[in-house]
This record gives sequence, structure tokens and C-alpha cells, in this order.
Amino acid sequence: MACPAPSKRGLLVAGLTTAVAAPLFVTPSTSAGASAPVRAHAAHVASAAPAASVSSTGTSAVALTMLGASAMAGARRKSSGVKVVRQASETFQQQAMEYPASYEDIADVNEKEKKADIICTIGPKSWDPEVLVKLMKAGMNVIRCNMSHGDHEEQSMKLANLEKAYELAPEFKGKMKILMDTRGPEIRTGTFEVYNSKKELKAGQDFKLVTDYEQKGDESMVAITYSQLPKSVKKGQRILVQDGTVILIVEECGDDFVKCKVVNDCKLGEKKNVNVPGVKVEIPVVGEREVKDIEEWAVPNDADYIALSFVQSADDVKDCRKHFNGKDIKVISKIENVEGLKNFEEILAESDGIMVARGDLGMEIPMEKVWMAQKMMLKKTKAAGKYAVCATEMLASMEDKPFPTRAESCDVANAILDGADAVMLSSESAMGKFPVETVNTMRRIVEEAEHAMVSEKVAA
Repeated sequence: MACPAPSKRGLLVAGLTTAVAAPLFVTPSTSAGASAPVRAHAAHVASAAPAASVSSTGTSAVALTMLGASAMAGARRKSSGVKVVRQASETFQQQAMEYPASYEDIADVNEKEKKADIICTIGPKSWDPEVLVKLMKAGMNVIRCNMSHGDHEEQSMKLANLEKAYELAPEFKGKMKILMDTRGPEIRTGTFEVYNSKKELKAGQDFKLVTDYEQKGDESMVAITYSQLPKSVKKGQRILVQDGTVILIVEECGDDFVKCKVVNDCKLGEKKNVNVPGVKVEIPVVGEREVKDIEEWAVPNDADYIALSFVQSADDVKDCRKHFNGKDIKVISKIENVEGLKNFEEILAESDGIMVARGDLGMEIPMEKVWMAQKMMLKKTKAAGKYAVCATEMLASMEDKPFPTRAESCDVANAILDGADAVMLSSESAMGKFPVETVNTMRRIVEEAEHAMVSEKVAA
């Protein structure tokens, strides 16, 4: 006689019972020969089970049956030479949010003045006073002067234009903050004969990186800032340029050049970042260039923030503060490599804020892990009561068109839900065709994300 099918209640009870008994972590024993910990999905799902709606019993039954099956699979692993250990884990959840009572109301536009800052990198497409006024009206709160692009004269011109913008829109005077971004221990490409032009590179072509920074580049070569690169790389090694959009493979190294093969069709701009995964760049975080920029530009111009690039330890932040000449300048540490993640706790303790700099970070760690680093850093920075910034490629497609991708829109909103106090625009506002539309779009997304968030009183 066939056995009767288990009831929904029976499935629920069986699933819960098995799940509660399931281990949080399952790791192979030494005799099994494996070393990497294996997370059992059951414990994670079990922790969420009490939140299941009573009205969706059927769905819960299916979910808990699957959960129970996962837990039993864990039990089978245990019986086959796997030892069970419990490890502490950290939870990085997004902040509580609420949906409209009627889902179709999601389409309604909500009038709410945003709280989070919008940081705009200022460049050729945005430094005119008239454009600065439009950016301020669109929602810009902080202007970013990136020392990797432009000398002191150019950066001071931006501030002079900001003063002219105040004359056109006096209501904003004193409300804008100034952020100076240091160059840090990074490698950059040089310039071309035509200022701010881009060169088209084709997959399979030869391309040289030369160490004479005075040389102007073209479609066959470009200068780089790091003279030790020919001694640091070897044949077959990958070099990533411009946030990884340009991929080069080393073919040959000379005394003052690295000959490469281009992997992909691409357009290369001026003064773009260069990353060589696995190679330690022997340049200090706070070197002569940074000291000069801080003492001769940031301090005299009363900068509100210094975004310190490639911070790797708390000492880097302390070294930066030594040059403030008594000024109350806040240090925002940019976490851009594994060393910065490794020492995150001590860096956070010493800093006034943290910037999740996803561009370089996404070339130093696997790209599929960047979201995890972002959630961890924003959550911990927020919990410490410090300034949390999410940056890089947030609305990158708007460099060339007046609207973002849906994924970018979700990215900005998720950064706010992750706890960001500020979201940043880089090339979108500095070099893009639609800087004002980009800031308007970012402001609207931030407003909607904040509108959806449950206030602290309600959440409590």
C-alpha cells in the first residue's frame, strides 16, 4: 500500500526540526583532506523562517522542506568524515524599508528632500560657473577636486569658478563642501597631443607603456607615471587600465618600456589608472606629491575633506593629518586593495569617513566580491557614526546618454539602503555629456530610496 503524502503541517514541522539541528558551518575534518569551510545553507534560511507570513503557508512549506533537505544533506556530510564546528558570523543587512499599501503606487513620485550628499567630480564639462549653478540646483553638495587630473592652478580655477557661481546663485554660498582627492600610490597613464582626447585601440595590436612621462601618447603608446614598471612585470602578465576596460598582456620589457598586446577593442583616455594584479607598487600613500598637495593646496583653500587614496593602515591616516597645520580637515580613507580590507577596523577607527572606491578595488579583488566588501564597509562605517561614501561607476552610462541603465538606478538606491551618507560621481560629472541630467537623476533616486526607508523611531 502506498504511503500517504505528508501534510503541509508535517512538512513545516519536519523542516523546522531538521533546520534547528543543522550546523551553521560545516568544515571537512583533517582526514578528509579538504581545508575550505563549507557554509550550510540551512542555518541561514532557518534564521529567516520565523519571518515567513502565516498567510503563505504553502510557500513556507515548500521553502522549509527544501531547507530540511539541505540540513539533512549537511548531516550526511557529517557522517562521511566531516567534522562540525560553529563559527561566529557577521550580518550586514540593508536598512529597513517599507512598500506602498498598493503596489501600483510604486509608480508615484514622492516629494522628499534628500539627506545623503552627492559628491561631484569637477572637470572640463562641469567647471564653468553657469554649469556649477545648475549642478548645485540639481542636488550637488560636495565638489571633488581630483589631484590625479590637473595641477594646483587648474584646481584653484575650479574654486574661483565656484565663487563666481555663488554670485549667480547666492543662496548656495557656504553650503558647498570641498573635497581634495589625493593621487596616492597609484600608476597613471599620460596625455595625448590633443588635450582630453581618446585613442581607439584594437584587439591584437601592439601597444607600449613608456616611462618617460613627458612623451605624448598616440594609438601605439602612452606614458606612465611608474618608472619601475619594466622591472616589476614579466611576460604573460596582465595589466589593467582605465578601471579594467583596457586589458594588456605583457610581451616584452625593456629599460624604459613595456611592450604589450591589446586584448580588447577599446577607447583609452588620458591620465587613467593602471593596475597590475599581484604586483606591489613601491610608492608611499603619503609621499612628496601628497604632502605638497595638502600643504600648498588643501590647507590654504580650506578644504573640508581629504580623500586619501589607497589607504592600507591607520598609520597612513596619521601621516596625512601631520600636514594640516591645525586646520579641521576630515580624512576620508579610500579602501582600494586587499591590504586596506585586511586592516579595515584600524583604518576606520583612525578615519573620519570611509570611501568604498569600487574601481581599483574591483581590480584588486574578484569583481564578484565587490558587493560584499561594499556592504561590510558601509555598515561598519555607519555603525561607527562616520561618513560613509559609495563611489565609482554609479551612473557611468550617463557619460554618453541622458538616462541611466536600470541596474545603475538600483545600484544608487542600494547604496543608500546599505547606509551610505554620500554617493559619488566621477567621470560622469567631470567629462560626461550630461552632467546636470546625471546629478538630477542621482538626486531623484536618492530621494526615493530615502522615502522608502523606515525611520529609526518606526524601526525601533
